[in-house]
Amino acid sequence: MFVSIYVLSILLVGVIGVLVNVYLFWRFSKDRGGGFMTYCLAKTVPNTIVCSAFLFWVVPITALSLDYNHVPRMINVFVGQVAGFGAYIAGAILEMFMAINRCSVIYGSRNNFENANYVVTFVCVVSMVFVLLGLIPTSCGFVFDPECFLWRPEETECAALMEDIMFYTICATFVVSNTLNVITFLKLFCFGKVEGISNYEIVRRRKRRIQFFAQSVIQNCLHMIDMINFNFISNLNDATWFKFIFTSQSLLTIHALDGFVMLIFHPKPESKSKINSTINRDVRVSGCPFHDSYCILLCGSSQVPKSSVIGDTCPIVCLSVYPNVPRYSD
Repeated sequence: MFVSIYVLSILLVGVIGVLVNVYLFWRFSKDRGGGFMTYCLAKTVPNTIVCSAFLFWVVPITALSLDYNHVPRMINVFVGQVAGFGAYIAGAILEMFMAINRCSVIYGSRNNFENANYVVTFVCVVSMVFVLLGLIPTSCGFVFDPECFLWRPEETECAALMEDIMFYTICATFVVSNTLNVITFLKLFCFGKVEGISNYEIVRRRKRRIQFFAQSVIQNCLHMIDMINFNFISNLNDATWFKFIFTSQSLLTIHALDGFVMLIFHPKPESKSKINSTINRDVRVSGCPFHDSYCILLCGSSQVPKSSVIGDTCPIVCLSVYPNVPRYSD
């Protein structure tokens, strides 16, 4: 009875998690819009990998009632390293850079789209290193044990060391992320003040920044909860069902929920008519407070000649004058 419930719960959450994250990957890849959205796009990849590992590996070998010795070790280690180490560490590091992105935007730095691409490449390299560290040495991997329904390190000192390295790396990313979240919160809610633009634009930016900040914090908290479940709460009871809930089920569920968080905060892309309406409204209500030679407020690092702006209207008009210019999305 427990095995049936286990398989059905993993199957249901796994299918939903894969579908949601694959859909988000497709949608975000069509219109990334800036650094933060690039990180959201990248975040769907480790989410999909973890959910797929449960759906296409854990469910079949559990449903077939295989014992640990009859599970092909190399495949088991490969899946465990890719999903349990590589994808997991990639998700945590991406969340750290999402927090960095929110903090840098609030304090005035403009990280463009290309920088986000370099960060994603760096995260891929780090995750591959974690994968190889468990694959190359003998008996140093992270595996799924169908007899106890748990992901666990192999019973060697090397595997235990790898688990410790993973744990402290994740903790380091959490410390950085939450420190930056506190700094961002103080600026956003206590000391934030924007001058030189229309009230409508102030409200629009503040709403968008709060939205992205809340998303970043919630996603970070999900991984914190999973780490607490796996390393602490699961040790409070030796019952199989208890350990299953706070290890395997927790690992799968937080990656499915991570996709749902992004879906909730980005239910649908902004239509062009809505963007044009925002542009026209700002043009009507606001004079241009910027007197330098270029209008670069919302055009990222691209420099658009001020002569291209209609009269003394707000530089946001440059988006309609140069519709193909990559623009920063805060």
